[in-house]
Amino acid sequence: MQEEAARMGRAPRATKQGRVMQGAGLVLTSYQDSLERAMSIVANNVANVSTTGYKRENVAFDTYLMEPTPKDSFAFAVDNGTYRDTAQGATTMTGNPLDLAIQGPGYFPVQTKSGVRYTRGGAFQLDPQGNLVTAAGDKVLGDGGQALNFPDDARDIYIAGDGTVSAVDSTNAKIDIGRLKPAEFANEQSLAPEGDNLFTATTPPASDAKEIGSIVQGAVEDSNVKPVEEMTRMIAVSRSYQLVAKLVEKDNQRQLDAIQRLGKVTS
Repeated sequence: MQEEAARMGRAPRATKQGRVMQGAGLVLTSYQDSLERAMSIVANNVANVSTTGYKRENVAFDTYLMEPTPKDSFAFAVDNGTYRDTAQGATTMTGNPLDLAIQGPGYFPVQTKSGVRYTRGGAFQLDPQGNLVTAAGDKVLGDGGQALNFPDDARDIYIAGDGTVSAVDSTNAKIDIGRLKPAEFANEQSLAPEGDNLFTATTPPASDAKEIGSIVQGAVEDSNVKPVEEMTRMIAVSRSYQLVAKLVEKDNQRQLDAIQRLGKVTS
């Protein structure tokens, strides 16, 4: 059609109907993409309902308007990334002296092969060398960035609310192990998730934090995911996606019918 218009000496002109049809298709596609992203996020939340210290994620949407004519406008749902619900999870008492839960803000710094990372998951243990480590074997770092190491004969481990770590040796003498100091960040959303319940800091921890979380020994912080709410969201997203998929199919068929009618008119 464009070649025919060029031979006749005039440029092809987009019709209002064509703009509306194209805009509708773009709107539907933007919603479909966003719903796919939302479903992936919800599924990940459900999978981590039992992960210690896990914070549920959600999708942040921005809406943009396209106005092809003064009378027409279309809303685009644009996935603008994810954000975390940093609300405190419930505290479950375990009785294990190496299980630690942070009450309030802060993250445990741990030394991984890729560098220092941060976590709220406090289900710790001792490795064969006596270092306090995560389930993955990453060393938990104390104040000053040093690993917390326990002597072979250490027993009656005690961790105070301010993070002070001590134990008793075989002679019943008190041993000062070090101090845990949760790292606090001015903007927790700046922490980038890395997997295995770890986060990478894109900005350094606040050195003048006014409020530091206290540590509860013999307890872990549960995931703040609420299973019923997430399953309800999953069902709602699934239904919305199915509806949009049908609308996309109808829009494609409408465009195909319009092209066929146009072909008959110009033939």
